[in-house]
Amino acid sequence: MIRNFRMSKRLKQAALAGDLGVTQAMISRWENGDSEPPERIKRRMAELVQDAFVIAPAPTWVDLVSLNPTIEFVTDSMGMIKAISLGALDLFGIKRNEIEGRNVRDFLGGDFSAALEQLRAEGMFQNNLAFAQSIGTMEVNVSAGMQSLLCDFIHWPRISEARTVYCIHSGATLDEKRYSARLEERGDKVVVRRTF
Repeated sequence: MIRNFRMSKRLKQAALAGDLGVTQAMISRWENGDSEPPERIKRRMAELVQDAFVIAPAPTWVDLVSLNPTIEFVTDSMGMIKAISLGALDLFGIKRNEIEGRNVRDFLGGDFSAALEQLRAEGMFQNNLAFAQSIGTMEVNVSAGMQSLLCDFIHWPRISEARTVYCIHSGATLDEKRYSARLEERGDKVVVRRTF
């Protein structure tokens, strides 16, 4: 509960420790299950959690994408990147403000770009697809230079509060052996599942 609360509020362990009057090391031990907090801390955490529900909403799906340690990002129908995960930022070697709000085509190419065009043509942004899978090369063009990665992605539409359809792209890098096995299993680089 402590870790979930802290992550939802984007608090560092030291900040929460200051509020609770304990050390950062104690927060770490509690979060890892190495020890249990005393009753006074449990009561204070219950107050913080209750206040958080009253004051602030739970993290949005965009917030959760941003915190994800794997490769994940969100694009709109024009290819603009709305959110990108910590894992993708690490893999690409780029800062959030350098990529969010920019077009995905500025950074990613290869089979991945072709898959995005196919998804657009198949109706991903009209909510005609339940989800899609793609596998192939993803060329990453960042300040460190061009990288070519073998990736497996799942793409699914998400409707925002403003009724705009976005696409969440969630993927993993593959070695040659896994890539070949998955491609053979699927039979095609892009597989779509329609909503109707």
